[in-house]
Amino acid sequence: MRVLVYGAGGIGLYFAARLSLAGVSVTLKGRTATVAAVRRTPITIRHGSDVAVAPAVRVVDHLESEESFDAVILAVKAWQVEEAARETAPVLASGGRLITTQNGVDSPAHAGAHVGEDNVIAGTCVVIARRLDASTVEYVGSDATMTLGYLAGGEADEPARKTIAALAQAGITADWTGDIRRALWKKLALISSYGGVGAISGVTVGETRAVPETRELVTTAIREAFAVADSLGVALTDTDLDDVLHTYLHVFSPETTASMQRDLAAGLPSELADQNGAVVRHGREQGVATPVQATIYASQLPRETAARERGSGS
Repeated sequence: MRVLVYGAGGIGLYFAARLSLAGVSVTLKGRTATVAAVRRTPITIRHGSDVAVAPAVRVVDHLESEESFDAVILAVKAWQVEEAARETAPVLASGGRLITTQNGVDSPAHAGAHVGEDNVIAGTCVVIARRLDASTVEYVGSDATMTLGYLAGGEADEPARKTIAALAQAGITADWTGDIRRALWKKLALISSYGGVGAISGVTVGETRAVPETRELVTTAIREAFAVADSLGVALTDTDLDDVLHTYLHVFSPETTASMQRDLAAGLPSELADQNGAVVRHGREQGVATPVQATIYASQLPRETAARERGSGS
């Protein structure tokens, strides 16, 4: 199986290394500077005291039209998905599948606009992977766990089964669901809420939990996202709500912060529009009020706008 991992951040390096070390043919697409660094020093993956080098990963900074891949894993931020899908569409093999891993609920449709919705496997991905330098990634805790499915629903077909098998070969758990929208919205309800309140308060999960008023902001934001999902016909259950609340209240370590929160604090472009912005936008379209989510979104827009202006050089 020929796999293209698009994006050489922590998640991209993680997928590329794990798949390659399991014997899968992997090409990693990254920026020119990153590619140059990886060509000098092969990808290294660290897990506790274990260190492994993945020299077989092929790294490129552009894609040739004659290339062909059976699976493309998009390991980029949600706001980069359209560009990534547009660039990878010509190299996706007939019968190949593009896998989205982003936070939020809209990336699969954005990718589908370029490769066809039937060719997109939507996914959630849970792994703590951090890029230490251009060619070194460290992951903490368990290997990645993924939930995969087609937006239209249905069972896993042959291309999907081959993708799941390749991931399993690399030690990555990938469960198939006939209702991926449920999984996407369940994750969005969690990350947009604790990450959003973390962004406006500037504190960790443990600190937001410790203050009743702030804790209530997070739990209210979670319920707002569930209400929007319900209005869209997404079959979230009371058990799903209990699971999300339990994760925030009892599972996360006290020092936890969200990637969006960290990006905003560092003055970097974030997934604000694809997380809180998506909840607010879908809620507005459905006539569902989302006052906490809307406050988070509006309060962080100046930071987000400034970060994108800096990134564009304007």
